Amino acid sequence: MLPPTTTSFDKEPTGVQRAGRRVVGALFLINGFLIGVWASRIPAITVQYDLSPGLLGLLLLVLATGAVMAFPFSGYFMDRVGSGNVTRATTAVYIVSIVLIPLAPDTIVLAGALWLFGAVHGAMDVAMNGWAAKLETAYRRPIMSSFHALFSVGTGLGAASTFFAASWGVGMLPHIMGAALIAGIGLVWAWRQPDGCDLTPQPEQKAPLFVLPRGQLLAVALIAFCASIGEGGNADWGSLFLMATTAADEARGALAYTAFSLAMVTVRFAGDRLISMAGPARVVRFSGLMAIAGGLLTMLAPDYAMKLLGFAGLGAGFALISPIAYSRAANDDVLSPGAGLASVATMGYGGMLLGPVIIGALAAAFGIGQAFAIMVCLGVGILLFSLALTR
Repeated sequence: MLPPTTTSFDKEPTGVQRAGRRVVGALFLINGFLIGVWASRIPAITVQYDLSPGLLGLLLLVLATGAVMAFPFSGYFMDRVGSGNVTRATTAVYIVSIVLIPLAPDTIVLAGALWLFGAVHGAMDVAMNGWAAKLETAYRRPIMSSFHALFSVGTGLGAASTFFAASWGVGMLPHIMGAALIAGIGLVWAWRQPDGCDLTPQPEQKAPLFVLPRGQLLAVALIAFCASIGEGGNADWGSLFLMATTAADEARGALAYTAFSLAMVTVRFAGDRLISMAGPARVVRFSGLMAIAGGLLTMLAPDYAMKLLGFAGLGAGFALISPIAYSRAANDDVLSPGAGLASVATMGYGGMLLGPVIIGALAAAFGIGQAFAIMVCLGVGILLFSLALTR
């Protein structure tokens, strides 16, 4: 079953637990901030290393491969040395790794730097969600969604830092070094704060290095897979869809992902309260319905403004799936927290990688206007798989 929720907010968290929540929130923000800096600097990296589209795609695959390979190792060490220790250690390497990217002398070294960056990003992602799940248990009410909202805010701040750096003529290397310095200061502050929850490993729950989700957790992983396909697809194809179906220019087309992202952040900040009041199973079902409605609106709406509203509906529909999935994975009855999180993260990240590829294939076969019908299918998938969550 899903972890129990309560609508009671009478039990106030301790001061140490509040400090722990601030620390974990800061680390989610750092994680999103650096990935936002990296993503928004891809055009500059393409120019610096004279990358063809094919080579860039290969390098992005190298980065993603590093993340997927790191998931089980992160879960393995979480169960043995504690999620907080793994989170802070991987954050330190994560900060160093992003600086190595613009320092690479050629594409071979660049590939190695990107693999390392992807690996520590993925390892940190699993570990910090495990830490957040332990804090959520200590709080005895949902708080995971607010952490994911801070991650989304961090990605936006990272992209905004690139905008200002480029506008002021700051080169890529000093910009990334400055971003790493800011993240490093945040990590030093976080390292000096109390943990806020029990981060000791649980020897009786140690699992093998590689495990697959099963039972109800498999349904949770498939729900995360559907939502991740939607997130990845909207990030890479949303603007092109809007431009192709409304004759919008590039600037107006970019508002597709803006509407999607703003809705996602807004819903995530409200998500803890929604999950506490309605329960995670109902929220997942409602999320599926919202994704279906948003997908239909983007497909069938006759004008630009209504299609933007559809993108907002898609963002709202996919927003709470990851927080609920990670929280459930860390509280599985069979798998240890580390193994459960790693298995669900692998499915979720796989969806993020496959989403743009699937939509690209559909667009090549049927046209981009028809390819976005997959968003409706993903909402239906979330709705159907959610039926397994009430058992």
